[in-house]
Amino acid sequence: MRTKSKMIIGAILALIFLAAIITWVSRKSISEKIVNEGMTLLEKGQYDEALKSFNKAYKWNGKSAQALLGMARSEYHLSGFQQALEHVGSALGIDSTLTDAWYYQGLLHIKTEKKEDALADFSHVISLDSLYARAYYQRGIVRAGMLDYLGSVADYKKAMALDKDNIETYLKSIEAKSALEDFKGAIADYDKLLSIDLNNEEAYINRGQLKMNISDLNGALADFNSAISINPANADAIFFRGSTYARKGEYQLAIADFKQSVTKKHKVGKALYNKALANINLQKFNDARGDLKELVKIEPENADAYLNLGVISSMTNDFKGSIPYFDKVISLRPDYADAYMNRAVSKGNLLQYAESIPDYNKAIELGVKRPEVYYGRAVSEINLNQLDQACEDLHKAKELGYQPADILITRHCKNK
Repeated sequence: MRTKSKMIIGAILALIFLAAIITWVSRKSISEKIVNEGMTLLEKGQYDEALKSFNKAYKWNGKSAQALLGMARSEYHLSGFQQALEHVGSALGIDSTLTDAWYYQGLLHIKTEKKEDALADFSHVISLDSLYARAYYQRGIVRAGMLDYLGSVADYKKAMALDKDNIETYLKSIEAKSALEDFKGAIADYDKLLSIDLNNEEAYINRGQLKMNISDLNGALADFNSAISINPANADAIFFRGSTYARKGEYQLAIADFKQSVTKKHKVGKALYNKALANINLQKFNDARGDLKELVKIEPENADAYLNLGVISSMTNDFKGSIPYFDKVISLRPDYADAYMNRAVSKGNLLQYAESIPDYNKAIELGVKRPEVYYGRAVSEINLNQLDQACEDLHKAKELGYQPADILITRHCKNK
């Protein structure tokens, strides 16, 4: 009788246990289904709705790491970073091998400015899955933020090898290489990027600027022209093409592009300034003067513009007219060495020798090492009969390679 009772009790317990298993499996299955629904909402960018789904899934299965991770991902996009960190931590407490959880924890540590923690998270992802391209990409970003550009370049290289079509990685790699002044390496990355996206006009413009950095002016010109062929209205491409023409000494072409920049109201100040310099090189002084006067109307504190207005006056022998421009430069920038140098030259040409010497002194004090500054001061000193100082300056000018000093040395410094 007792044996029969035990059998009945055992059967009842087995049924209860089976029912519990069936209930657990059922709840787990329902939870997984709701998680999948949440993932669909997440991919559509419906983060509030996704978060509700993941919360619901977690209620059905309190041990669902995927539900917790889904909650964290939704909260990440909703900027609820601290709550997201708690949920992703709980997910990892359930399943420490969940690579996506480590990855999102890294992203959250970036958002909460914990770079060292983020670096450790992405490194852990890579230790779990060495083919996780986005982990290399994000670790590269963290390393760049910590000024470890060599490390970031290595990570971007790995990310590019794993995901050849991710343009973002090429751009980040270019940033890091540019910071290292590895312009050729950055250009090589743009080459790869443009093989993926042939009509990326910004990439042509940026590669062109990098080529200018390594003095590949023809290559830069080709890139700016490529950008313009894609979009003839691209104002950046037109401006930089003008800059390239100017560096190549093709001033008329440069002026045409800078005119377009002014017309398009793009980089107007820089365009007017560079147009003026091109006109100075062509000895079109009136045109250059007009450009610079237009520039100071819109940038009244542009010291470079006033300096060049003074230089134009000097080049056209209006030394008296040049001095107020140099005065203006010095009032704006008291440490502008070239302004003192040029003002000294103008004063010397106006026979104001005593007044010129303090300007030469200031130019030298501010770091001007050109031989002309010593030669010019010597001329003023000779006219003031300060021969000892003059001969010292003439010898200094000669040491710096200024051969005309020999004539005055022979004439004034035979015994000095």
